[in-house]
Amino acid sequence: MAERPVYMVKTRKPFYEIANMEFTWNGGFAVSQKQKNIKALHAEFSRSFPGKKVLEISSKSMQEGGTALSAFFLQKMVPQLGRSVPVECAYQAGKVFKNGGPYLDLLDMQSRDARKDPRLKTSGQLVHFTFEGEIFPLIPVSIFYDYLYLNALLEHEDLAELVLGYDGFTDIEFNPNAGMSTQAKAAAVFVSLSRMGEIDQVRSLDSFLALYKKETVPIQETVLVSEPVHIRQSKPVPGPVPVPSETRKEIKAGYHVKHKAFGEGIVRKVEKSSLTIDFPTVGEKILGQKWCLANCEIREG
Repeated sequence: MAERPVYMVKTRKPFYEIANMEFTWNGGFAVSQKQKNIKALHAEFSRSFPGKKVLEISSKSMQEGGTALSAFFLQKMVPQLGRSVPVECAYQAGKVFKNGGPYLDLLDMQSRDARKDPRLKTSGQLVHFTFEGEIFPLIPVSIFYDYLYLNALLEHEDLAELVLGYDGFTDIEFNPNAGMSTQAKAAAVFVSLSRMGEIDQVRSLDSFLALYKKETVPIQETVLVSEPVHIRQSKPVPGPVPVPSETRKEIKAGYHVKHKAFGEGIVRKVEKSSLTIDFPTVGEKILGQKWCLANCEIREG
């Protein structure tokens, strides 16, 4: 048996919900074997959620638009190049590490080659992302990937319209134990925000981040064949302790920042829109100032 997630539409934060489906796994690397697993996964989802439509988004998809929606093929306009590139290439080229990056030559590669570039594993700790001169934080998780994917969908009305007809999405190639970003989740977020009338908020980083100011962490539920189907609602993570107004006016080097995932760190460098913060547990991180003000406790040292 195997278990794989289905990312379902949810019209409130965090804009998706996970239903883990258990099904009989077909081993092997052949495309035909992976497509058998897609069928088994979708069959279990349909049994558990009758009336809900699910779409496989990957290069192995057998459904209309499923392959075109893969990040390997979905094109995103890169203004500095004056042309579009696959979302996967824009994502990999946007990574900035402690010892290198961004590697903009990845924009000219094939998606699979860009993903496997050895520099992505030998350049040290990932510190942030960048696209068109703007810095993207690591938290909320997958915000950069989602930003690229959702905006790419907005550039392709036919594919966006197709996605809006579904209630859940899968990616048979995605291993939730080895990664955090997946096109299936991004598609669910796109549909959720569209149904909420908030999809235009993804066009700029600031407005997109604002949607996650009180983000909750989803709890992955396993839906067993022998048990009644249900998805437990996510429990909200307590918001940051309010920061006194006087400390919100200006952040300076030496200030303390308490991050919900990284713990407490010290601001080492202040730039126009970002902060370089030294966290004892994970090292230096570069985070957006606006995001820190909205989501962290900040105080003078």
